[in-house]
Amino acid sequence: MPCALWTAWVLGIVISLSKEGAPHQASSLSCDPAGVCDGRSRSLSSIPSGLTAAVKSLDLSNNRIAYVGSSDLRKCVNLRALGLGANSIHTVEEDSFSSLESLEHLDLSYNHLSNLSSSWFKSLSTLKFLNLLGNPYKTLGETPLFSHLPNLRILKIGNNDTFAETQAKDFQGLTFLQELEIGASHLQRYAPKSLRSIQNISHLILHMRRPALLPKIFVDLLSSLEYLELRNTDFSTFNFSDVSINEPSTVMKKFTFRKAEITDASFTEIVKLLNYVSGALEAEFDDCTLNGRGDFSTSALDTIKSLGNVETLTVRRLHIPQFFLFYDLRSIYSLTGAVKRITIENSKVFLVPCSLSQHLKSLEYLDLSENLMSEEYLKNSACEHAWPFLHTLILRQNHLKSLEKTGEVLVTLKNLTNLDISKNNFDSMPETCQWPEKMKYLNLSSTRIHSLTHCLPQTLEVLDISNNNLNSFSLSLPQLKELYISRNKLKTLPDASFLPMLSVLRISRNTINTFSKEQLDSFQKLKTLEAGGNNFICSCDFLSFTQGQQALAQVLSDWPENYLCDSPSHVRGQRVQDTRLSLTECHRVAVVSVVCCALFLLLLLTGALCHHFHGLWYMKMMWAWLQAKRKPRKAPRRDVCYDAFVSYSGQDSYWVENLMVQELEHFQPPFKLCLHKRDFIPGKWIIDNIIDSIEKSQKTIFVLSENFVKSEWCKYELDFSHFRLFDENDDTAILILLEPIEKKAIPQRFCKLRKIMNTRTYLEWPADETQREGFWLNLRAAIKS
Repeated sequence: MPCALWTAWVLGIVISLSKEGAPHQASSLSCDPAGVCDGRSRSLSSIPSGLTAAVKSLDLSNNRIAYVGSSDLRKCVNLRALGLGANSIHTVEEDSFSSLESLEHLDLSYNHLSNLSSSWFKSLSTLKFLNLLGNPYKTLGETPLFSHLPNLRILKIGNNDTFAETQAKDFQGLTFLQELEIGASHLQRYAPKSLRSIQNISHLILHMRRPALLPKIFVDLLSSLEYLELRNTDFSTFNFSDVSINEPSTVMKKFTFRKAEITDASFTEIVKLLNYVSGALEAEFDDCTLNGRGDFSTSALDTIKSLGNVETLTVRRLHIPQFFLFYDLRSIYSLTGAVKRITIENSKVFLVPCSLSQHLKSLEYLDLSENLMSEEYLKNSACEHAWPFLHTLILRQNHLKSLEKTGEVLVTLKNLTNLDISKNNFDSMPETCQWPEKMKYLNLSSTRIHSLTHCLPQTLEVLDISNNNLNSFSLSLPQLKELYISRNKLKTLPDASFLPMLSVLRISRNTINTFSKEQLDSFQKLKTLEAGGNNFICSCDFLSFTQGQQALAQVLSDWPENYLCDSPSHVRGQRVQDTRLSLTECHRVAVVSVVCCALFLLLLLTGALCHHFHGLWYMKMMWAWLQAKRKPRKAPRRDVCYDAFVSYSGQDSYWVENLMVQELEHFQPPFKLCLHKRDFIPGKWIIDNIIDSIEKSQKTIFVLSENFVKSEWCKYELDFSHFRLFDENDDTAILILLEPIEKKAIPQRFCKLRKIMNTRTYLEWPADETQREGFWLNLRAAIKS
């Protein structure tokens, strides 16, 4: 029983782990809406489940996948690219790719496939790219592997360890390949005509450590191959014996030796090999090593007499361990007469002997970039009758230091038109120089020059002075058509009058702040301008010009991406095309003028209104009111000389003067009232009269009526009375309602009256005469209280 429980527990753990693992692998894929799924370097041990027809591209390279089953990719019917490289795949089931009828790209490189099956590819008629490199198979199988791939254009096969044999049927079914790469470092047997079954190959890359089988392969490819590239080949023991070639002409155009090891003896054999090419040929030696001293077999070279049809010779990064014991190359002078283009780059060349230069009678193009050439040795190389047809000379990144001496040395080259001496350290430029009389192109970029002089030839049509320390350009070059002056310190465009023929100007990454329509229009033949990467001040004029000229985009080759504002600060980093400035920034003078005019008109209007509505008087009254606020709340007792101050409208004077005065002042004992018509001091300001009268009265009587609320004076009397005499605890104000007034009818400006009527009791003047005696009794009582 315990054993059964233990078994059940283990099975439960395994099942739970498998359930957790599946979603983990599925989540390892990242897919975009277009169906491109990336699962590289995710430590996957199998192809993720749940793949559907939505997947168009699937990259599972650099994982730990070991097995491809028949159902893993069954639903991926729209898959076009599948990457399974750099895994541990040792088994692929026969129909694993049967549903991938749209597949165009398949990478199975660097796995553990020891046997290849043609059944994998039966349904892949649309396949264009197939990579089988780096798998440990010895042959390509018993049956033709690629017979079902009529559209295949790029094929990579073989490995550097176990691939040992090609068979006659290996490439059957293939008629045209753009690129064929074969890893054949340990190839032991080559079946004749194996590669001849392919009618046309544009580029063959052959990894072949020992070239013993190279002659057989070479013969098979002469009629079908355009470009042969040999990699990592050791030619130390190479011997190319004469072979019979039935092909009247060849299609080979280029032959590259990459990372090859060559000796003095094998160099002669390679020259023999090149002589079998009938058409014009380009020979390239890239990153090769010459283990010798230039002691080439004179007798063998005499029988060859030339480099065959080699017109272009390229040598890059040539390493010669015994360089300082090297011969003067006289033995190969005779081979160079037909060569038209030579590039010897980064190979420590410091001298081309004069005699060799004189033998290069057909040379038109010479590139000696990244070497050790100086003016002294260049003088020997460009001697009299040297390079008679040379029109292009490139001396980029050498040890040239004097522009004057360089020009003098090259005067002997009568047909030289193009000269590249960039990345040399000239620093300064002399006032005058000598140059070949046909010079049209000059490259002085990255030479640290800080000013230009008349040293430059007047015949120039193209000048490149980019990446220097130039602050200005004020040199007249009447024939110049193209000027490259990027990465300097120029602040403005050059003067167009100095460059009347200019059609191309590249002046990006300087310190230019702006340019105008007038400046561009002055270049009458300008077709291309590249001025991006400068510190543009996005002024209103500049923005108006650049955004308003639709045709400008046809001239500015880097518009609009590289045109960014540097100032004003709030638009820094924005594209000039998208920048918008406010009205105040673009029309500041006009805005200031309008604001000043508006202020002047406002002041003028205010003055007129003040004059019309007695504004000055109101201001004086306000001042008096402010002064009144500073006075003590109650006048001294000895200064009180009235029983009541009466505030009323002039429209109600009859009631006050004929009724109220009679009832109060003729009563015994009489009440003394203060009336503005009678008791105000003549000549004294009316506001002072109001304030003084209220302060000298025991009570303030307000005679309220429709006329009262319409009177401004009554409002001021109410304000002053309210301020001086009342608070929440006193009763110095007496309200008489002469006629009914609705509170809603009282204007908002009578806020104090509204408050008083809400918080105080008031006396109403009765319409019934029998009730009036009681009204007067109540009024007298209120005054006495």
